[in-house]
Amino acid sequence: MMNSGIVLDIMVKPEQRIKDILKVLEENGRIIYRSGRDNLYIRSWRKGNFVNPYLTFKQAEIFSGDILYIDVEEE
Repeated sequence: MMNSGIVLDIMVKPEQRIKDILKVLEENGRIIYRSGRDNLYIRSWRKGNFVNPYLTFKQAEIFSGDILYIDVEEE
């Protein structure tokens, strides 16, 4: 995952929801994102498309080795 120049290499379970992982990373200060106040855009490097953060990694077809770019638009 990449966010504001920060690169994170993490392992997740396929059934975990993307937004839940981002919330944990934000709470631990690993990414810059204020849930509820910022618009979040996630793009898959492998597929080149935007990913719905409410899907699980399996549903979004995010697999090992994929890179997610996290863009945050402040309100």
